[in-house]
Amino acid sequence: MNSKITLVYVYDPLCGWCYGFHPVIDKIAKRFKDQLNIRVIPGGLAIDENAQPISEGYDYIRDSLKIVEDKTDVKFGKPFVQLAEDGTYIYDSLPGCKAQNAVNRLAPVQALQFAGAMQSAIFSNGKDLNKLDTYLSILEDFSIDPAEFEAVFTSDEIEKITRDQFDWVHQNNASAFPTLLLEIGNDTGLMSKGYRPYDTVESHLHHLIRNIEKMSS
Repeated sequence: MNSKITLVYVYDPLCGWCYGFHPVIDKIAKRFKDQLNIRVIPGGLAIDENAQPISEGYDYIRDSLKIVEDKTDVKFGKPFVQLAEDGTYIYDSLPGCKAQNAVNRLAPVQALQFAGAMQSAIFSNGKDLNKLDTYLSILEDFSIDPAEFEAVFTSDEIEKITRDQFDWVHQNNASAFPTLLLEIGNDTGLMSKGYRPYDTVESHLHHLIRNIEKMSS
């Protein structure tokens, strides 16, 4: 069964609700580690013409920070608030999504951990996800060779893979982040869209897996 059922976590490095959801998906990964594969797909929240100075969407971001904090118990750090208030930071998802896919390739078992570390870097510490040095600093806590990461991160191939994934995300109705998809055999289906508390996700997966086990026994 483990080879047939995959929980696909579609998120974006610049999505505040995904930052709030990371403790949930991390706990889910530990809870079902023997029953599910988890695949991390970066979705492309702000790319190309939608990549703009953070000041363009600051009113929305400012209003949503408190809502996310109240609903999820995560905290946005003062460095991020200062970054947002300064307004010049370019909110561009592409570098973070490429970084995620580089880690997906080089160390897939660390993909989810890297997603959390990347979001903590910006939303807690106000780090610049448009700079290679930020990722190299994050990787000091990972068993990934920095030179290998840089080679993959800066390659044309990883950008093409990342952009193809953005299309896949739209085709699978997963472009509201975070989204959870389930892959069972050759079928991919929507499990949930948007933030969900741990108990809700855990209960859904528990009953689903139990039903599948009954059907296959």
